[in-house]
Amino acid sequence: MTLSTKSPLRYRALLPLLLTWLLLLLSFLLPVSNQSTPPYLDLSASYMDIIYLISESGKYGVPAIVLLVIALLLSRQKMPLTQKIKETVTVISLTSVLAGGGALLNEHIIKTQLQSPRPNIVWLAGEDGKGPLGMSADAFYAQGDKEVRRTMLARVLTQHAEMVPLTPLIKKHWAHETGYSFPSGHSFSAMFFASFMLMLGASLISSKRYWLLYSLLPWALAVCISRPLLGVHTPMDVLIGALQGLMLGLLAWFINIKLISRIAKANN
Repeated sequence: MTLSTKSPLRYRALLPLLLTWLLLLLSFLLPVSNQSTPPYLDLSASYMDIIYLISESGKYGVPAIVLLVIALLLSRQKMPLTQKIKETVTVISLTSVLAGGGALLNEHIIKTQLQSPRPNIVWLAGEDGKGPLGMSADAFYAQGDKEVRRTMLARVLTQHAEMVPLTPLIKKHWAHETGYSFPSGHSFSAMFFASFMLMLGASLISSKRYWLLYSLLPWALAVCISRPLLGVHTPMDVLIGALQGLMLGLLAWFINIKLISRIAKANN
């Protein structure tokens, strides 16, 4: 099994990636997909915990995808082990830099500059700050760092449990997510790794199990859709975060393929 930069599969993989983002856009035409406007889902219903777990897989599922990348690279046959190890280290290192860099850019530059409040915070603030939060959304974000806001929000959600019915998991999630909203980090992560992994797999021209990688697309789509359903992001947050992930994932694939080609030539 060899890694090719000219596999026709990569062109067949690119179209489903673009269609996934388009499907994400179309999904937000359904009113129920946005918890910032009615009709609202019942966030105290047990099935919402499933949506929460899907959402969190966008963050905690990354190690499993990294292991899949390693297995994909090391399982190739008719190739020296030293070459496979060099390529694996290259892919993991560069991908970590791009994924981590994109996440840091969103979290510490874009979000802090735009300062877009989360929709659940806006809802809790209410009109003129008369909601359960007891202050405006802007006043809430001015209270201190994330830890200060988490303590404050956890107290509000406990005191107003009847007014804000949430499952224990979602209550904990709301209390934790006190940063700014735009763009969605979960959506960025899910689309980044789905895009990168699908395109990397498309370069393994002799892989008979390549179709299994397409399962990453509905997974990434589900993670993205779950964020507005939980009330912690708007559709625009998700669409832009997913688009960032898609573009940076393709960039990670392109650079990695070029570097791997050089490693392969050096070993021939």
